[in-house]
Amino acid sequence: MKHAKTEYADVILPFSVPILFTYKIPQTLKNKVVRGSRVLVPFSKTKLFTALVYSLHDNKPENYEIKSIDTCLDSIPIVTSEQFKLWDWISEYYMCSLGEVMKAALPSGFKLESETVVYYDNTFLETKTLSNAEELVFNILAHKETCSIKELQHITKNSRIQPVIASLLSKQAIFIREKVFDSYKQQTESHVYLQIDISDKEAVANHLKKLTSSPKQKKVLEFIISEYEKQKNNEHFFLKQKDIMQTTNSSSKIIHELEKKEHIKIIQKNISRVHAETQETQAIKSLDTNQTAAYEEIKQKLTHSNICLLHGVTASGKTEVYITYMQHILSQGKQVLYIVPEIALTTQIITRLQKVFGNKVGIYHSRLNDNERIEIWNTLRTNDDTTFQIILGVRSSIFLPFSNLGAIIIDEEHETSFKQQDPAPRYNARDTAIVLASFFNAKIILGSATPSLETYFNVLTKKYEMVELFTRYGNFEMPEISIIDLAKAYKRKQMYRHFSKELLTHIYHNLEQNKQIILFQNRRGYSPFIECENCGDVPRCKNCEVSLTYHKSKYELSCHYCGYTISLKKTCNVCKSSNIVAKGFGTEKIEEELQAFFPNHTIARMDLDTTRGKHGFSKLIYAFEQKEIDILIGTQMVTKGLDFENVGLVGILNADNLLNMPDFRAFERGFQLMVQVAGRAGRSEAPGKVYIQTFSPNHPIFQHVLTHNYQSFFNEHILERQTFRYPPFVRLIRILIKHKSKEICSEAADMLVTLINPEKIEQILGPEFPPIERVQNVYAKHILLKISKRISYKETRITIETAIASVVAQKDFSRVVIQCDVDPY
Repeated sequence: MKHAKTEYADVILPFSVPILFTYKIPQTLKNKVVRGSRVLVPFSKTKLFTALVYSLHDNKPENYEIKSIDTCLDSIPIVTSEQFKLWDWISEYYMCSLGEVMKAALPSGFKLESETVVYYDNTFLETKTLSNAEELVFNILAHKETCSIKELQHITKNSRIQPVIASLLSKQAIFIREKVFDSYKQQTESHVYLQIDISDKEAVANHLKKLTSSPKQKKVLEFIISEYEKQKNNEHFFLKQKDIMQTTNSSSKIIHELEKKEHIKIIQKNISRVHAETQETQAIKSLDTNQTAAYEEIKQKLTHSNICLLHGVTASGKTEVYITYMQHILSQGKQVLYIVPEIALTTQIITRLQKVFGNKVGIYHSRLNDNERIEIWNTLRTNDDTTFQIILGVRSSIFLPFSNLGAIIIDEEHETSFKQQDPAPRYNARDTAIVLASFFNAKIILGSATPSLETYFNVLTKKYEMVELFTRYGNFEMPEISIIDLAKAYKRKQMYRHFSKELLTHIYHNLEQNKQIILFQNRRGYSPFIECENCGDVPRCKNCEVSLTYHKSKYELSCHYCGYTISLKKTCNVCKSSNIVAKGFGTEKIEEELQAFFPNHTIARMDLDTTRGKHGFSKLIYAFEQKEIDILIGTQMVTKGLDFENVGLVGILNADNLLNMPDFRAFERGFQLMVQVAGRAGRSEAPGKVYIQTFSPNHPIFQHVLTHNYQSFFNEHILERQTFRYPPFVRLIRILIKHKSKEICSEAADMLVTLINPEKIEQILGPEFPPIERVQNVYAKHILLKISKRISYKETRITIETAIASVVAQKDFSRVVIQCDVDPY
């Protein structure tokens, strides 16, 4: 708590530097600056940045001149003490700065930054001394008077406008100031209030008589009066302007004319972007016998433990068990965080939650615009009657300011989407949520049909409890899975483009029965690359060591790593031959081939290209639920817990892509993906079928998939993990060394390996270049550290951080970027 002597604040700035910055608190802000509030502080010569107050003290720094806080932006803190605890843990465990955590945690609209604004000096008369470029900028400013640098760059179409501005400054033709822009705008709505006493019939008649020559205005006023007469006992009644316009087919101009003539008054009212209007709710769906037993067992086990795995097969009704447990937590007056791996899942689940809990449910993910994310954040931190009791979100939702968290439910806990890759912090939302729950003594339910090996191992070692639900809801049968040998199919000439005869036949039969079909191909685009059959040339990205993916719908070649794009040429760049062919296949090519096979059916794709818009997921899912789509082709998005009752057939077009990856988790992920996508089939009375196309039908993973046997899969692979020392038996840390020069990158990596204390590390692998060694013109080398869980993680972290600091302190390596990824993959 702040005391009278407090003079200084340590603040977090959104930079990747491992220190806090100290600023003096001006006398005028002494009672405003508190821990967790945002302040504007000067940084560098002129810029103002948003910082977050981390601590208050009276210890004046000795070794540098201290600056003062410019402005305090918040009357109440926007970050709670529990959030700071979580940030500290993330910073220490995942080896990143608090500034990087701040950047990830706060919505962008909270992180204000000053912008240089250029002003016209009307006293400047020596215009003849200006160059053409300077005269252009000066004339623009003379017309507009003030302009930001970004605006000047846009108007002049000159991205290097700064030297021109510097020259104008030196000639005293202009001057500049730093200005802070707040991107958050409160949403408002026009409310219309009648200015006539409707009980005075003569007054009403006089008002209408004045509008005899304006029949459209009179019609609108008559409508408003009639609506007020219906609500004459409601003194707080008003009409929304948009409703008046829609009902009377009028314009805003007509309504504003009525206000000018003092018939009505229009008032702008602040409204929420995130609170839906109150809706009727339904009773929770009754659990069947198996679900009831699972729910009661979860409740019982969570009385003496805080973490429980619900291991239930696909379509066993885990979501209904979650909903029933949420109601139990809400009855205690506590909040629930429900985390799903993909935005696509929120589309279906939000509907199910709102039917039961109404507007107690809030949603938080990256497809929300920044204003919506800020309103969700502010709603939670106010902790009043408007506070959401349930938040449905993806991994970023763990950063929200909860005040009374009672439970966290992590659905599909095995999903790789929970791991943040770039930028830092490279956290795992599942593991971080468990830490967050500990601050509130909240309960954790992890749900999956195919748990991660680490989670299941924690169950066996008694760290977690487990409840099993191995019967599908309604006692429906598990789908029948068949393996199709592609080598045999090609040999017998039973392949039609990328479909075996057997798969095509069953697609046809399902369409005849009005059943829907899901096809899984884990690669978007038309084909992974194109090749000149004359000279063998393959177009490659100019920035990355990868081939360009062909997107036929746009007639372009695109890099999926940096976004570099070029138009497809009809001839080879090297030999000018026109003999260019597309190799391999992605979702776009599958869609084209299916449209040729089934021209009278509706076919759609669900991948990154078709779901970029804010409502891309929801539109596709709604159309499929309404049976407007017959065949849905998708990447991993279609595997993640979606619930469609009319799917009769699922096809996996190339299972080998899932298994042949240079990753110790390849078999685990391949198994999980195949079981999950197979689980989309037969979720009603009619049993579903699954067909898996592969060139390796005897691969041992398929035997586990065919029998839906997670236990046999786990038993086989946990022994391999133990033998070769991989998680959960050791902790992994991957160190990435990056530089534009391949030689400097290698030298820095070699030096780093020699500096890491081997006594703190069980095994060091590398340094090695990854399969794609250059991305965005930056080379990377990887070092993989295996760390025994018997060794203090804190000591290991200090060893690594000390070694990294020694490398970047070298003059030759000052521009080398070194990143740590804890628990990678």
